[in-house]
Amino acid sequence: MIKRALIITVLAVLAAGPVWADSSGLTSRIPVALNFIILAGAIACLAIAIRLFVLVKGGALAKGWQFLVISFATLAMGQIIVLAEKFNLFALSFDLATVFYAITIILWFVGLMQTRKVLG
Repeated sequence: MIKRALIITVLAVLAAGPVWADSSGLTSRIPVALNFIILAGAIACLAIAIRLFVLVKGGALAKGWQFLVISFATLAMGQIIVLAEKFNLFALSFDLATVFYAITIILWFVGLMQTRKVLG
């Protein structure tokens, strides 16, 4: 699964070509490639977190994993917003992606603290 996601990410980056950022010129492919890699990683982590959440569903660890599942979904949404902005698909501010990143970090913290509380 992770190998497929990595291959799809590399092919998408190569197929995308240069991206116009503004009238000053072309942006580098490295940030766009990095955004695709982060998106693929977020989706892979989301898939694994969902599998683990299903395994612990109804158990003491379920609440912590629920927070982690939601956090990976918000990370993926933030990356989708950034990529949509870079490819000029629709006009959303990078500030909205920053809000998603902040929510992601808060949910990671809450999920890890909940898991620590159960295990400790």
